[in-house]
Amino acid sequence: MAAAKRNLFSLFRVSRKLVLLSGGFLFVLGASGTAALVFAPANMIPGFQEEAGGHCRTVYQSEFRRGKEKRLIALVAGDDAEPRDRVKTGMRLARHLSEKLDPDLIIVQVADHRGPTTRAELRGSAIGAEIVYAPVPTRTLAVSQPWEVRYINTVPTSTGYYFGERVDMPQTEIEAIAHEIEKIEGCDGDQVDEEAQTVAASEPAKAAGH
Repeated sequence: MAAAKRNLFSLFRVSRKLVLLSGGFLFVLGASGTAALVFAPANMIPGFQEEAGGHCRTVYQSEFRRGKEKRLIALVAGDDAEPRDRVKTGMRLARHLSEKLDPDLIIVQVADHRGPTTRAELRGSAIGAEIVYAPVPTRTLAVSQPWEVRYINTVPTSTGYYFGERVDMPQTEIEAIAHEIEKIEGCDGDQVDEEAQTVAASEPAKAAGH
């Protein structure tokens, strides 16, 4: 049983190159004040549908610096069942964050919307894909090429966990998926949140007007 647990939590062991990136991230997330944390079940978002796919919501996102580099990590909960679809959603979001915030390095991790919602639980078998994107690889020490993609080659369980083989996607397949992405945009669940906040902010003003 202990061996099985060790195998399970080693599925997403980061590469040696990314130790530089991930080391100290939890400290930064807890102390920097830049993290935006939302721990709500993503399947409560209007528009989430099992059959449609492509829907997602940001669970947390943080910007931090490593030396002279500006780095960003985001974890999203989505409804993509197939591994390739999860990767596509993660790559789309990575490019969106690149255009919006211009970091030197981006990591996007994709979880299932039926899975755990606390930061402590969102690791190991709760992560179905991990996308590392360096828009200009020479601006970061963590990677030597624009994309690194890893995923668990299985569909999620009914409780949002992934139990299967970890696959490092070859560059040729990554490039093919990158060309399939027609519209670069963030998570639709985030837009719902922003609209709700806008409405809530306007209500006191309307009341004061009366």
